Amino acid sequence: MQKRLMSIILAVMLLAAMATTAGAATYEEINQDAVFVKQSQRGTCTLASTAMMLRRAAMLNGDENWASITEASCRSAFWLAGRGLPYHFTYETMTVDHARLPGGQANRQVLIDLLAEHPEGIMLHAACVPHGILLTEYKDGQFYCADPSEFAGTGIIPIEQAWGTRIENSNAYWYVSSEVTAPTQAPVVPEASAASIHPDTTTLLTGPKADEEETACLIGQALGVHA
Repeated sequence: MQKRLMSIILAVMLLAAMATTAGAATYEEINQDAVFVKQSQRGTCTLASTAMMLRRAAMLNGDENWASITEASCRSAFWLAGRGLPYHFTYETMTVDHARLPGGQANRQVLIDLLAEHPEGIMLHAACVPHGILLTEYKDGQFYCADPSEFAGTGIIPIEQAWGTRIENSNAYWYVSSEVTAPTQAPVVPEASAASIHPDTTTLLTGPKADEEETACLIGQALGVHA
């Protein structure tokens, strides 16, 4: 009876873990190379970088249509011809705002704090270059980004490998001001308790007993496994 109760509890815990992660993305998923894009023409670096930021935010919010967010779809939604990226706009259910940076070394801590609040990243702009990139992460003393320039590598790269834009020379950033779900972790199957393990070896020779067969069925149902 104790074994059966323990197995039911494990099955329920597994279902709960699966339910809490359904739809939301993990860090590994939003960091795939396929999530990032290159700008289609000169002068659209901020547009492409914002598209990448919105794609990651949509993934974190469980939007299965995140790949439909492209430079072209963003251009038609909020790009201002002859002016560029507005300071405030909405794309579908996501709102984006603009803010300025203090400049120089003072930018460093500001951006570290921002990345801790925005797992989707922020669109970082250096007007002196001029060039915009998606700043994605700060880890172990290193800033990482995705650069839409054709002269930079694909996927996530150290910011030192980006084209021109650096932490110290950046003057402004755009960020998702609407709610974004935090990245999830892959569900972990709870380990079996010692109370559910037989102290003898007879089960290995005779096969599962009736209550264990029922337990296996319960766990199979929780996982959605069919014979």
